Amino acid sequence: MNGTSDFMACWDYDQPAASAERFLALLPHLEASGDRQTLLELKTQLARTHTLRHQFSQAHALLDEVEQHLTEATPRARLRYLLERGRTFNSAGRRAEAQPCFEQAWQEGLRQHEEPLAIDAAHMLAITLPSVDALRWHQRAIALAERSQREEAQRWLPSLWSHLAWSLFDLGRLDEALALQRKSLGWYEAHGRQRQAFRARWSVGRILREQGAIEPAWAMQLALKEAMEQAGEAADGYLFEELGELARLRQDPELGAEEFFARAWFLLSRSEALASDEPERLARLKRLAKL
Repeated sequence: MNGTSDFMACWDYDQPAASAERFLALLPHLEASGDRQTLLELKTQLARTHTLRHQFSQAHALLDEVEQHLTEATPRARLRYLLERGRTFNSAGRRAEAQPCFEQAWQEGLRQHEEPLAIDAAHMLAITLPSVDALRWHQRAIALAERSQREEAQRWLPSLWSHLAWSLFDLGRLDEALALQRKSLGWYEAHGRQRQAFRARWSVGRILREQGAIEPAWAMQLALKEAMEQAGEAADGYLFEELGELARLRQDPELGAEEFFARAWFLLSRSEALASDEPERLARLKRLAKL
């Protein structure tokens, strides 16, 4: 192993517990190497695995440990520390405490010429802000990614387009949102990023529903369901929820919405985060499923 890029390859954001095991396996090597900065950076990512599992006290404790060892010789570790402290606050619903962390990370990232991490900071700051303010930060992140010569910065673009699209969606600017989601989808398909392309296709279909284009949205989500099954992807509760909403709007007597909502409830009710953050959504799914 030789540095940050290697340990970041251990990430699977959909499997934080497994990622944590891989990070823990690397700790003895880094502790023996004397590479203090990379060791601290790895610990910030280990903290993130706790944040993703809503283990906020463990994440903060690990970040407290990292903070004690930050020096002028570990600037990139400080940048990652700020990002993960902010993410932990944000995931716990403490947005007012998260925002200064992300603002400082943005400034640090620019100063250190760490464009990918500065983009991450701007992206996270946008997530914590109302849609009107989020637009400005998404646009800043996109501008930085577009002018950066670093590939890892440019790889942020499809995700940024998608997040900007959702901010526009919230503001009712549906045509602009749809164009950006299609742009994101095109990028993922061109680069062979199948799982991300599936999510982008769902997003396109969701905006079509909002525009009142029910039949195109229905066709897109059904095709997505088939494509995911053929690819061996796990069933997705959000997709079944969307199919249920579309089935209700279509009012097809031969294809009721209840079955779709039941599948959605069964899958999404397993999510501790959703149960904590959106209990009303789960209750509505159960009611519509007539369970």
